[in-house]
Amino acid sequence: MKTPLLVGGCAALLSCPALAQSSATIYGSIDTGIDFVTNAHGGHLVQESAGKRTPDRWGFLLREDLGGGNSAFARLESGYLSNTGAQINPNSFFNRDAYVGLANDKWGSLSFGNIPDYIYEYVGALNNSVPGISSFYTIGNLDGLANTHPLNNSVKYQTINFHGFQAGVMNSFGNQAGDFSAGRQYSFGVRYGNGIVKFGAAYTMSHNRTADVFGVFSLTSLLGQPLRAGVQFNASRYSTIAVGGSVVIGAFTPHFTYTDVKLENAQGAEHERNYQTGVNIDLSGGAHLYILRVTYDHSTFDNLAFNQYNLFFTHYLSKVTQVYAGVGLQRASGPNAHAEQFGYLASSSNTQTVGRIGINHMF
Repeated sequence: MKTPLLVGGCAALLSCPALAQSSATIYGSIDTGIDFVTNAHGGHLVQESAGKRTPDRWGFLLREDLGGGNSAFARLESGYLSNTGAQINPNSFFNRDAYVGLANDKWGSLSFGNIPDYIYEYVGALNNSVPGISSFYTIGNLDGLANTHPLNNSVKYQTINFHGFQAGVMNSFGNQAGDFSAGRQYSFGVRYGNGIVKFGAAYTMSHNRTADVFGVFSLTSLLGQPLRAGVQFNASRYSTIAVGGSVVIGAFTPHFTYTDVKLENAQGAEHERNYQTGVNIDLSGGAHLYILRVTYDHSTFDNLAFNQYNLFFTHYLSKVTQVYAGVGLQRASGPNAHAEQFGYLASSSNTQTVGRIGINHMF
């Protein structure tokens, strides 16, 4: 929903040479469905849940034309759960986005605030979960493709879109006196899109960041650190490389994504490597009314391996409303391996199947 606004109150009382124009957009997404999980901590689970197709969220996008090719912009975006009405992060109201900036139609844009990194922005939309359900993301979402870790205290620069090419760099300040690198994060990326071919690549580095290695992989130690429930792995350096792409070939859109997550401390490093590939098939002959997606995920970490096979069907009732059904089968192998699809309780065995039917409406 867009609401045009007039900015420049001086025009009411003073003589102004021009009256700047502004727009305010209120937008969001509501997604609710029924899940069927074969093994959730040892038992079958049937539940209603929200935000598994696309995160429930609402927000404001503000833009003011300053003239001369310049503009000001701001975004505030908050996540919630439509099945309960609860705020998804009780400690952060605008947990997904909160930033303000300036843009020039020749030089690009500069923004400040709480901003997702380029892993999410440039590669996230190319992975197996779009369209899909959250369980199609990589194991534990350590690579951040699902945007659960925006960068606080960030400064971000992004070029204009030049014949399909765009690039950007950002820095997140640690805000710790006497140690500039402590808690600091930075990210950069490039992407290209021409309607048929899409490609993205990005890198993010975080200093002094934690990861729930025990909760995701059931490992009781990693790189000399003992782990248990509620105790996270402390990485002195936590880096992610991501690349992805897709191409439209008639009714078929094959796609791939690769991410490499590196956790480091003084004793060494461990990698989570994720490979995703699949194809979207337009069953409606180019009308994009019925889309079938078949995908495969392969992930490795320490001595563990995870293979997942996904099937997803979407019926677009309109440009903003869709009904869907999806299923994912995951098999884990390695010492004490437990299957755990992202966003769901871990299995008590090395296999887990998650199915979901639901409806998603964008506004």
